[in-house]
Amino acid sequence: MINNSFYQTLSENLQSANLFISIGEENKARVIARQVAGKAIRSLLQEINIISSSSVNPYQCLIIAKENYEIFSNLMEDLNALTLKVNPDYTFPEELDLIKSAKNILDFVKEFN
Repeated sequence: MINNSFYQTLSENLQSANLFISIGEENKARVIARQVAGKAIRSLLQEINIISSSSVNPYQCLIIAKENYEIFSNLMEDLNALTLKVNPDYTFPEELDLIKSAKNILDFVKEFN
């Protein structure tokens, strides 16, 4: 449901997250993954009239998606991973692939009918 240009831009952003991982910057990669997924979700939420403002930030969009289970049921694992709070030492309590989760969300939004 997003146009090819926006999809390509978000895909390129997500690829930069892989570069950050390769140089040991996992925190930056996680931030990018959340932003990409949230921006894709925001686009869909606006298209289906769940939100009307682009001022809703990407993280809030992930939360709103979690609240709309009937639409995003196939993405709950990915949404939960991307909204999981970090430990006090900024690590995750489990091993997660947030880039893969963001890619799953991006592809879902692109194909949404």
